[in-house]
Amino acid sequence: MPGISARGLSHEGRRQLAVNLTRVLALYRPILDAYIIEFFTDNLWDTLPCSWQEALDGLNPPQLATLLLGMPGEGEVIRYRSVWPLTLLALKSTACALAFTRTPGFQTPSEFLENPSQSSRLTAPFRKHVRPKKQHEIRRLGELVKKLSDFTGCTQVVDVGSGQGHLSRFMALGLGLMVKSIEGDQRLVERAQRLDQELLQALEKEEKRNPQICAAGATASGAGPAAAAESGCPSGPPGPGEPCGGLLQPGVTAGPTGGDAYSTGPAAVPTGAGLPC
Repeated sequence: MPGISARGLSHEGRRQLAVNLTRVLALYRPILDAYIIEFFTDNLWDTLPCSWQEALDGLNPPQLATLLLGMPGEGEVIRYRSVWPLTLLALKSTACALAFTRTPGFQTPSEFLENPSQSSRLTAPFRKHVRPKKQHEIRRLGELVKKLSDFTGCTQVVDVGSGQGHLSRFMALGLGLMVKSIEGDQRLVERAQRLDQELLQALEKEEKRNPQICAAGATASGAGPAAAAESGCPSGPPGPGEPCGGLLQPGVTAGPTGGDAYSTGPAAVPTGAGLPC
C-alpha cells in the first residue's frame, strides 16, 4: 500500500485530509473503536451488514489481509470468491486513499543523531524506562501542550488514560504545568507511582550534589518564605522533592499536580518539584 505523506501537502491539503479522515472515522467509529476482545464479548460480527457477513464469512486472516489491504504475497493474485458489496469496496478504497505511507520519507530526528536510543532534548530522568519513540512523542506533545497552555492561559492539564505517567511526569516536572493524571488500570497506576518515586529520588540526589545551585536558583526564582506561604508550601530551605529553581528550566516554575484513586503519573509529586528537560 503506497499511502500518502503529509509532508508533501500544502496547508490547505493537510486541512482537507484532516476533514476527510474525521468523516471516515466518524462513519465507521463502532468498528474502529472496538478492541479485538470486544469482537467476541459484544458479538460485533452481528453488527456488520448482512452483505458484509456473506462476503467475509469463512475467510482466514491471511485471506482477509490480502483482500482488504490489497497486499498479495509474491506471485499471488487477488481473487474474490464472490462479488463484494459496494459499501465494503468503498471502505477499502477509502482506507487505501487516506492511508499514510509506511515508507520513511524523512531523516532521523536530530535529537537521536548522537545516540539512536536517547533523545538529546530530554535529560536522563525523563528518558529512563522510556523507548526512543515514546521519548520523541512525550517531548513533542508536552511542548505543544505547554505552548497551548501559555497561549490560552490554561492553568491545569488533565491527562486521561495516562498509563505509566511518562507524559504527565514530563509536563509537570519538566515543563512546569499543573497536571492531573487519570488511569483506570490499577497495575499502571502502581507502576507510575514507582516511577514517580524514582524521579523524586533522582531530584533529591541532584539537590544534595548541587546545594549551592539549588539555593541560588531558589533565590533567583523568588522562592522563599513569602512565596512558599502563598503556594501553601512550608517556609525555609527546600527539602527533598521540594522546589529548587536551579533544577528547572530557566524561567519555568513547576506547579502542583493532583491525584485521586484513579490517578497516576506525578500525582504524588510535591508542589513545585522539577527537573531540567
